[in-house]
Amino acid sequence: MPDKPNTRRPITLEVPEAWLMNPGDGAQHRMFYAGLLSALAEMNVTIDPVWLPRGAERAPRRGTNDNFVISFHSHGSDGYLMRCKESYIPMYFTMDAMGYSCFSELSRHPERFLPAIARIDTTRAKDFVDGIAQDLRTNNLSKYPQPDSVAQDRTGYVFVPLQLEWDSVAKGTWIDPLAALERTIHAARNTGRHTIVKRHPLCRSPKIAATLDRLAADPDVTVSTASVNSLIAGADLVVGANSGVLFEALLQGRDVVSFAASDFGLATHQVRSLAHLEKAIAAPAPPDMAWRYRFLSWYLRDYCVQADNVAAIRRKIQAFVTRPRQADAAVLQRRYAGQGNLYFYSVFDRIKRRIFS
Repeated sequence: MPDKPNTRRPITLEVPEAWLMNPGDGAQHRMFYAGLLSALAEMNVTIDPVWLPRGAERAPRRGTNDNFVISFHSHGSDGYLMRCKESYIPMYFTMDAMGYSCFSELSRHPERFLPAIARIDTTRAKDFVDGIAQDLRTNNLSKYPQPDSVAQDRTGYVFVPLQLEWDSVAKGTWIDPLAALERTIHAARNTGRHTIVKRHPLCRSPKIAATLDRLAADPDVTVSTASVNSLIAGADLVVGANSGVLFEALLQGRDVVSFAASDFGLATHQVRSLAHLEKAIAAPAPPDMAWRYRFLSWYLRDYCVQADNVAAIRRKIQAFVTRPRQADAAVLQRRYAGQGNLYFYSVFDRIKRRIFS
């Protein structure tokens, strides 16, 4: 008998081995990929796995009209693909057409999502967000392990969490981060407030170290190694670029001033110049709390998926497969970039980081 034609839809699935085996947060990535595979098993598809090295987020991925791509930790123009990444809260993952943080569709085209955010019930949103915030505080949770959470000696300060200079999302900044730090300290001093700065736990930059050593001698500045949860709790304002700590601060009800594009920028007071940064620190004007509650609830419950929620992951994939494409037809006709291309970008970017960081 002749073989039956294969009617299953082909899907290219990137497998981020380094993330899956990471001793820090590999467990949540393994759970998410188990959810992905379970969701795909319920669909009429065949899976073409591609092993993904670290540092390949810039490598172009292009689906075709008949081949959908599920990519990980990547960014680029919208096409026939879905880009996944861990979010700011453990066990939550984003699945976006264009990427993550400043590269995401949510960051670049926020107007597409405003009607869905507006439909969220504020009372239910508040209950949900307050529950998430309480869990983070009680268990001292953040993206990176934190020291024990201890109440700060002072309150009412401005908290500035720093980021890695070479992080891909640094491309979304509108102001030089160190210039922003200096202006933040100046503006806080002018309003009678102290500034507490925390270095990123993975930062090894000599330039950052020298800057913080100098600032530590300023009586209006504290360079802290405390838990971000305790630092957020004592602050009346959190200032930064697009660090996930800013998202955590939003969950804890703090006003946030940001000077970079991000997928949560809608809930912050965004500024694009040092002059506007100084004015925002003196008189922050973020969206009202009711709107922030709606946004944060929508972000976690609708925009993101939980790693173990197979039904939500499947619905997200199905919605992406059938949604109208934003890219032009020429892009859709190109083939997936291929694993060799991923490794080229991975090696190139890792060498660049070693030289310039």
